[in-house]
Amino acid sequence: MKKYPGYILTAALFVALLSSCVSEDESAEAIHQENIKTIQAFVEGTDIQYSRKADLGNGIVLLFTDENEDGAATEVGDSLMVNYTGYFLDGRVFDTSIEQVARDENLHNPAREYDPFAVVLGYSQVIPGWHFALDQMKEGEKATALIPSALAYGSRGQGPIRPNTVLAFDLDLVEVKKE
Repeated sequence: MKKYPGYILTAALFVALLSSCVSEDESAEAIHQENIKTIQAFVEGTDIQYSRKADLGNGIVLLFTDENEDGAATEVGDSLMVNYTGYFLDGRVFDTSIEQVARDENLHNPAREYDPFAVVLGYSQVIPGWHFALDQMKEGEKATALIPSALAYGSRGQGPIRPNTVLAFDLDLVEVKKE
């Protein structure tokens, strides 16, 4: 008889574990949907002057600020050089490859080199949102990428980036080297 309550406890824990997995998936989807609404509201209220808007279907929205019809299109495996500024939707900058922006935002690190960032499309260890965004750009183009948290730092966050935070990146695709 003493073993029976143990089975009930084990079964209850198993059911609770399964239930928590379902609710995590449901809450991840709820967070993603909320991120999409946040991005839509940002686009509707932004003063960014863009020539074209691209909704990538995964929550990412690209606002093209400079287009280059003759620029080389990107493909998986291409080596890209990208100038970027990452910021929160309230305008606070958290990272940049541009020295003057770093100085202006009091983020300058004298030990850091401020040069275009190297990315191998589809392979580099950058957030997934960058790969999706850069895959849609051509050499010489600039765009603001609005990235939902699931394609950025997700529920863990990183440094000053809180969990489940939508991020914006001004991306300048300086160079595409075909591989």
